[in-house]
Amino acid sequence: MRRYVVALLAVLLALAVGVALGAGPLRLESSDAGSSTSGGSSSKEEQERIRQLDDGRAFSDAYAAATAKSLIRGSLKNRAVTVVQLPGASATTVSHVTDMIENAGGAVTAQVVLHEKLIDVGNRQLVSELASQMEKSTQKSDQGAVDVGADATGYERMGALLAHATVTDKKRGDSVDDTGGNILAGTSTAGLVTTPADIQRRGSLVVAVAGPPFGTQDVREGAGSITAALLEALDRDSRGVVLVGPPTSAASDGLVGQLRADPQAAKWISTVDVGDQVAGAVVTVLALQEQAHDGAGHYGSSTAPDGTMPAGR
Repeated sequence: MRRYVVALLAVLLALAVGVALGAGPLRLESSDAGSSTSGGSSSKEEQERIRQLDDGRAFSDAYAAATAKSLIRGSLKNRAVTVVQLPGASATTVSHVTDMIENAGGAVTAQVVLHEKLIDVGNRQLVSELASQMEKSTQKSDQGAVDVGADATGYERMGALLAHATVTDKKRGDSVDDTGGNILAGTSTAGLVTTPADIQRRGSLVVAVAGPPFGTQDVREGAGSITAALLEALDRDSRGVVLVGPPTSAASDGLVGQLRADPQAAKWISTVDVGDQVAGAVVTVLALQEQAHDGAGHYGSSTAPDGTMPAGR
């Protein structure tokens, strides 16, 4: 009798386990199998959703391009602008910004590319030594000596040198002197900076175009502080600087995000975090105009501290 009871309990336990499995893992597997068979329709829905988003984005870009001229016409009249391309910057963003500057009556008279080697914190010693050497050589020149404070960091020193070579406080821009030419030649030879074409005139306003965050966390943090130091130097010698990048650049480890978090740099340098859109190029021009009149702000997406664009627009 005891043997029958044990056998019966074993059967009941097996049934209970079977029910549990059917309601749990086995049911999940069955559900997964069913979803895989409908995966085709799910994939089609995703593709349709992406297509709709792309269509909406295309409309927004077309609308911004069509309405921009009346909004920004004359806002940068007779102003020379230097465009600085940072590592990872989108060529499309650079093109949109350049077009909008011209639509606003301005002229891009200088384009400068800052290479990753320059803002890689691992090259701190190289940058510092080169900056010191170039600064000393400018002191021997009859014109255009660059004098930086004795307690300046290597990147502050390099920023002052690049500012002398690429920007001016004269509204219509100014030619590059011999000292500036030597600075550009030296940084180009070192693989730090290049100019895609000869600089026609140094700009009085600056647009720096950033890309998404790159590298390890240490590299990202270093790039943020280095970029801020370089842009502050450009800002001191010009009429204003705007840093523009895609939404990802506004993250805490992005170049836009880190500059916004810098209490000193954020007071003087403006930022735009929707640079991957045509509307972002329009906002960048409006931010440049504000900079030209001694204002500053941080614009773009819903996370931008100062809203979509400068007030009064």
